[in-house]
Amino acid sequence: MDDKGRSSFQRLQGRFGVENPSEKQQAQLPVTYYFFDVLYCDGYDLRRSPLIERKQLLQQLVVTNERIRISDHQIGNGIELFEAAISNGLEGLVAKLMASPYPEGRTSNWLKFKSVKEVDAVVCGWTDPRGGRQYFGSLLVGLYEKSALRFIGGVGTGFPNTLERELYEKLQQIPAKKCPFTPVPQTRERAHWVQPKIVARVGYAEWTSDNQLRQPRFLGLQPDRDPRESTFAKETKTSAVAPDPSKPAKPTPSATVKTKKSAFAQSATSIIKALEQPHQEQVRAEIGGRELTLTHLNKIYFPKAGFTKRDVLVYYATVSPFLLPFLKHRPLVLHRYPNGIAGGAFYQKEAGEYIPQWIRTVAIFSETKKRDVPYFLIDDLASLLYLTNLGCIEHNPFSAREDDLDQPDYMFVDLDPTEGTAFSRVVLAAKVIGEVLQQAGVEFFTKTSGASGLHMYIPIARKYGFDQVRALLEIITRLAVDREKGLLIRIHRVQDRPKNSIFVDVRQNAYGQSLASVFSVRPREGAPVSTPLAWNELKPDLKPEMWNIRTVLADLPRRSKLWGKFFEHGQTLESALEALDRSRVA
Repeated sequence: MDDKGRSSFQRLQGRFGVENPSEKQQAQLPVTYYFFDVLYCDGYDLRRSPLIERKQLLQQLVVTNERIRISDHQIGNGIELFEAAISNGLEGLVAKLMASPYPEGRTSNWLKFKSVKEVDAVVCGWTDPRGGRQYFGSLLVGLYEKSALRFIGGVGTGFPNTLERELYEKLQQIPAKKCPFTPVPQTRERAHWVQPKIVARVGYAEWTSDNQLRQPRFLGLQPDRDPRESTFAKETKTSAVAPDPSKPAKPTPSATVKTKKSAFAQSATSIIKALEQPHQEQVRAEIGGRELTLTHLNKIYFPKAGFTKRDVLVYYATVSPFLLPFLKHRPLVLHRYPNGIAGGAFYQKEAGEYIPQWIRTVAIFSETKKRDVPYFLIDDLASLLYLTNLGCIEHNPFSAREDDLDQPDYMFVDLDPTEGTAFSRVVLAAKVIGEVLQQAGVEFFTKTSGASGLHMYIPIARKYGFDQVRALLEIITRLAVDREKGLLIRIHRVQDRPKNSIFVDVRQNAYGQSLASVFSVRPREGAPVSTPLAWNELKPDLKPEMWNIRTVLADLPRRSKLWGKFFEHGQTLESALEALDRSRVA
């Protein structure tokens, strides 16, 4: 108990597992034992007897003192009692039906009403320490979803100094060779994985829309808990503040939108109109019979610019007619930022079990897992918004389609400048590559990368493998580098690249590789967009940062036309090679 007579889960940590406490421990951390029920007495099984009768018998059996007490009850006045619990800083209440038998499992006859938010999570790893921490930075915790462990957050605060070392030593005893989570989360510091044998109680502010904890803090260990009991079904079940029957409940502000199957433009317009209502925290939509809920719309995704999740969803709904042709039928590698660019991110290839039935996936064999893995597909506005709602700020499709993943229908050159290189040099690099492409007689399309570089895309006929594609691109690259050796390089290692140089990267033209699509937002401050450019816009004073989710929408009528005929050019590699040969002879 604390100094105010309230139960203290954190103080209890000091007595867990201690069978023979010293006099000093008993004095510093005295234990108070509470009886709350009686199940067996004098040879009689009392579990089927009404609760109220068992409590009456308990009063007769137990002799109480300062350290042995009975957990009392109050009949009626539940709302007043709950408010008193909140005002006194207690965890909450358990409400029980007076006539209920003792349950052998979960039951609706006993309900928890918590005034604080806690979850018993499975510890699956830890990260390297940072700042003043000595042993670890944060605990990586999760919950079971059927047989799979899902990551719910990194817990980096709330550790008493004495327990931190003890916990670190426990973790060292149960190392794991691979990550227990599916999918593997991305962490800022290096992660170390452990077997899922330890359960920790974690406090938090709220659940995010991506099923992760906001502001998690360590409260203590749960040595008597079976990790398999820590499930989403159990820990996320609503056990909320008791409602006041005299006051109607206030639902989360939301809007509902229904659209017809045949009217794509009408669908996007209706969604955008609903999303642009700033007082709505969520929007329920039905697009062509496909239901989805867009949540936490006011969450800040780009802190400095102030852009919210709502802004990102509005952007994608608006550009969807021009973006979807570059996403349809292509597997996606998800890069999820459920709490915005300041809240950490992780990559996800495998689609989970609990996705809407209307979301399509394609099975791709994984060499690491030695089995087929389902990848997400974006077919329409509903699936685009669904994945964006999961925190996918950017969308990264394969260059090949689902029906033949070995044959791409475009190839690309990624111009990647070394840090600090002026963008005017990137423009010059694109001009040099463009000259060689024009020499090869091919149509090509240019866009900003959304970061510091440029992307140049060449549509091709779907009849070549990636080896053939890279072979041609290597020839083009060598010709360009020979023209501007001080500018263009082919050095793969970042640390070996000279300053003010541009790496001509064609390696990502490979099976299973992806690149940010045209019109994709990029997860960088300012909400930049990978924006289509006209060739005559490539001038030394071009500033790629000018293109973001606001400015692209303002110029969408023009931007949307620049790549509008992209897939009308089914160009052959043979014709490009022949053109290059002719130009050499000439």
